[in-house]
Amino acid sequence: MHRPKQHGWLLRVASNVLRTFLLSLFGLLVALLFAVIVEYLPLIDLLLNLLELCLPKAIALVLCIVGVAVVLESIR
Repeated sequence: MHRPKQHGWLLRVASNVLRTFLLSLFGLLVALLFAVIVEYLPLIDLLLNLLELCLPKAIALVLCIVGVAVVLESIR
């Protein structure tokens, strides 16, 4: 039996963005942990600067996309 799409395209995109963001954050934290274990200081500094500069902006962008998707889906 054919099932129609339950959710709109924006909610599917938002869930993919959220999943990709969380996976990339996990990968970044694994790389940071590995750099701490092997005590490679330039990589530790680079990753911490990346987290400090890019993470707040990325979190805000992801939250805006998810928020807009939730609001539009609830209106629909």
